[in-house]
Amino acid sequence: MEAQTRRHAAVVKPSHCCYNPLMPFNLKEFEQLLGPEKVLSDSPSITAYSIDASIYKVTPKAIAVIESRDDLEKVLHYAKANRVPLTARSGGTNLTGNAVGEGIILEFSHLNQILEINDQARWARVQPGIVFAELNKRLAKRGWMFAPDPSSGDMCKLGGMLGNNAAGPHTLKYGATRDNVLEMEVLLSNGRRITAKEYRLDDPHFQKLLVENPFLTDLISLVRRNSDLIESKRPKVSKNSSGYNLFGLADGLARGVFPLHQLLIGSEGTLGFVLEAKIKLVPKPAQTATALVYFDRLSEIGDAVNALLPLSPSALEMMDANSLDLVGRERFGIPNHAAAMLLVEFDASPREKMEEVRRWVGKYRLSAPMTEAFDSESQAELWRVRKAMYPTLYRYDAKKKPINFADDVVVPADRIPELIAYLDRLFAEKGVAVAIYGHIGNGNAHINPLLNVNDPADFEKMVALSHEIHQTVIDRFGGSLCGEHGDGRVRAEFVKALYGPELYDLFKRVKTLFDPEHLLNPGVKISEVPFTEHIDFERLAKQCATCGKCNSVCPVYDVVGEESNAARGWFHIVTDPDYSYEKSARVVEACMNCKSCRTVCPAGIDVSELILKKREERPNRVAGAAFALQERRGLFEPLLKLAAWTQPLWDNRVGRLLVEYLTLPILKGLAPTARIPADMALPRLAKRLLRDRYAPLTRSNSRIAYFHGCAANYFDDGVGDAVIEVLKKNGVETALPPQRCSGTPIQTYGWIDRVRENARFNIASLERFEKVITGCASCTFMLKDYAGLLEGEEQEKAKRLAEKVLHISEFLADALPVKRPSAAPGKKRKVAYHSSCHLRAAGVSKPPRDLLRRHPDLEFVEMADADRCAGGAGTFCVKNPKQSAAIFERKRRGIAESGAEIVATSCPACMIQLQNGLRGKVEVKHIAQLMNEEE
Repeated sequence: MEAQTRRHAAVVKPSHCCYNPLMPFNLKEFEQLLGPEKVLSDSPSITAYSIDASIYKVTPKAIAVIESRDDLEKVLHYAKANRVPLTARSGGTNLTGNAVGEGIILEFSHLNQILEINDQARWARVQPGIVFAELNKRLAKRGWMFAPDPSSGDMCKLGGMLGNNAAGPHTLKYGATRDNVLEMEVLLSNGRRITAKEYRLDDPHFQKLLVENPFLTDLISLVRRNSDLIESKRPKVSKNSSGYNLFGLADGLARGVFPLHQLLIGSEGTLGFVLEAKIKLVPKPAQTATALVYFDRLSEIGDAVNALLPLSPSALEMMDANSLDLVGRERFGIPNHAAAMLLVEFDASPREKMEEVRRWVGKYRLSAPMTEAFDSESQAELWRVRKAMYPTLYRYDAKKKPINFADDVVVPADRIPELIAYLDRLFAEKGVAVAIYGHIGNGNAHINPLLNVNDPADFEKMVALSHEIHQTVIDRFGGSLCGEHGDGRVRAEFVKALYGPELYDLFKRVKTLFDPEHLLNPGVKISEVPFTEHIDFERLAKQCATCGKCNSVCPVYDVVGEESNAARGWFHIVTDPDYSYEKSARVVEACMNCKSCRTVCPAGIDVSELILKKREERPNRVAGAAFALQERRGLFEPLLKLAAWTQPLWDNRVGRLLVEYLTLPILKGLAPTARIPADMALPRLAKRLLRDRYAPLTRSNSRIAYFHGCAANYFDDGVGDAVIEVLKKNGVETALPPQRCSGTPIQTYGWIDRVRENARFNIASLERFEKVITGCASCTFMLKDYAGLLEGEEQEKAKRLAEKVLHISEFLADALPVKRPSAAPGKKRKVAYHSSCHLRAAGVSKPPRDLLRRHPDLEFVEMADADRCAGGAGTFCVKNPKQSAAIFERKRRGIAESGAEIVATSCPACMIQLQNGLRGKVEVKHIAQLMNEEE
């Protein structure tokens, strides 16, 4: 009720959009136009696309998945005919609310290709749906990079970067997005596709452009007539993304050119839609150097920055004392008296530059000696404090969250210390915890106050602080509202105050010239609606940061490319008050339970766990029958052995066709897409189970247990044998205690009571052992995670078990490193490592790599996307084989590009997927098998 009262407390001025929300939206007509497979309109889709990474929620009518120029033109034609607003969206990582809208959302993620790379001319043509990190990963193979580097680079996409004029730490040297784009192909609201670039005024192509788009002539006249006004209102800062970039147009006209792309970059989808961009490429630095400096006095950091800027650093990042307190001084070894932290980075002549840095900072009062790093691992350690800021803020308080409403102000760089001092006093007076950090070399400060907007007092503080900060930045500091995040909805009402009514009127006229019907992203950038309108109070009470980092590792999103099939979307769908399984079954059944979201989430959310809880309400009957059969070992194991002995008879081309046909009706109960494809490479079944082959170990009194799991026991894959033998070689005899399935596959299909039964059995069986060794990633994770399933004394026992569980790679790397003779010169084989999802979720990532690096007969190479899911996910390769294969494609590329002869992994289930996908082209081995091999 309080939230509703606040929603209506602000007087809302009408927006410029002419869309009438009472007009009926004809969904069937729209589906017929675009194709039903490209239109998302069910409840989960609407929920997922109602939010982005901002504080807002705006409910759309439908989502159009854009896969071609033709698709976009059809949607634009429909929108104009029916007066429906259009909002462009790619990654949905914007902090200002410009990726949500009330009409049709244009999902550009499927336009994600690099169309052309010209090494000689140093440019590339790229589509807007490509992820920034993915773009640079591909460019790096040819020695290039796209220089702007927003902190959301793992999940943001080029389209959003163009819309916001995105920047980041290295903008100091390389500039923002608009400084790194040569031209763009743009669809205008009049339906014409144009090339937006810098034209000479006498260029015949430009004259043709004016003839076909007469409003551009009006735009030129408007800028020329008002050039003095435009120049007088130019913010005196080094970076600015607020308002429309008429400054770039005025500068261009003065030089006899018309740089139309400079206006469109940073326009946040309000003037046109980008179909592709021609971007500048710069050489990827061969060497970098990083310095970490802690200052005792905030006032000295400004002088230090002024002294360092002439050295052309590639980055200058700072954090204030409040930020250092919040991130945890003791945790990161931050000096108690440090008033500010400065990170300095060079990527040209780094060692010489570092000598200069040492000389300069020696003049100041430092809290600790300057730390330097020249290798990537040491540099990552220095950046750790800065990168920990965002996760720390989201775990700081159960109710108070970092709220982005004044998050991107820019002032002259030499006045940053003054700005920070002002902000520290302001937030102290308001009694609000705040983190202030950012790109000090550009004078760009990110301000993240911790507030509970559902608390009326905090809500009023937010409103007051927003007006106070923005007005002070304008009046006292002569700064700008934003440097790289855009105006969106959160700053739109302050744009007029920044530039004054005359220039703001020009902005409105520019908007009308490009978008006469005001259908392109209405309510964004050019709007006087209070920033409190559309705040999502309900969502801001949840734990989720909506940053989208989970999407960057979600294997389903990677191949499907739309938000209702992504971890962030799933979280908001299953936590929506109107959730029901009937409406959201496709979402609940889509998750692979890979746990990758849990590994990267700054707020510590495990989306897959939420999904599994929903599956508990509707456990899968077919899977349940299979699990019940497995529990009847007297029946199940003889049947399995029979299948193993007869495998040559049925595991052939004709037999497999018959298997696929006969099992299809049953598997349809698992999922509509489920089947056992005749061409799927199946694992060899064990004629003698592991426990039969090592029967004496089932009676062993050893204090070291081997929890082999189902795969090592039932499959003839050599993993269980290798674990037992490599431990024996190192003087460790293991026991094979009674054990049941750890529970991962059972939990995946919703049978939680059976999981708990197995957990209790395994805890009791393993209680007497000092250590429990595993060879399976999922078993490792599950044994360590039992405490989350149980309560009371059972939970305490589960915690004690978790402390004893070690994956074989951990045990060998930390306790008993393998010592083997060196191979003869030239005999080393190249090995890459596929990091199993559940082992990463269990916190084990480094030990397997360390073992491979130390192996004298192997040359370890870190392959691209080693930490990405391979698509097997236990039985997911059967549940949805087509999608599983699509997910594996990324892994296949990474392996091929690495040149590896062997792919090592830590999980028998991953071995099956790797073997199925690679088909013998590269050898697949478990880490234990490699450690156990003899010369």
